[in-house]
Amino acid sequence: MTRTFIAPLTVFVLLYSALLGCWGLLRTARRVRLGGGYLGSLLMLEVMLLLRAGLELAGLVRAGGFGRGYAEPVVHAGYLVASVAVLPLVLAVTRLPPAPGHGGPDTDAGRARESAWDGAVAVVGCLAVAVVTIRMNSTGRAL
Repeated sequence: MTRTFIAPLTVFVLLYSALLGCWGLLRTARRVRLGGGYLGSLLMLEVMLLLRAGLELAGLVRAGGFGRGYAEPVVHAGYLVASVAVLPLVLAVTRLPPAPGHGGPDTDAGRARESAWDGAVAVVGCLAVAVVTIRMNSTGRAL
């Protein structure tokens, strides 16, 4: 039953992370801060990853012994943990712009460099989510 929900969720995660990666790449190329909308979108992707992790974990445990019937159950569990851990790290690094008068770099060049790094980290995080999702799909196949 859970496999029927995981396949569409996998496609959604791949397409959504690719969309967010392209959006972050464009923002980085323009040297514009990511903003709250982008961070909210990353948060929505994390919720989808948590949902998928719960379904995958239920499938691993329910398989008649931990991972029985999976091609590589231990590797699959590792990718499961990695899929959930990547975006919180990205969210910790990419941050909203500081409120006026509350610090931050003093020069325009410093602000542009900081926002470019935030976008680059977000793009790498979205790429990592896509790669981990593809690898989870290949290690989670039944024997």
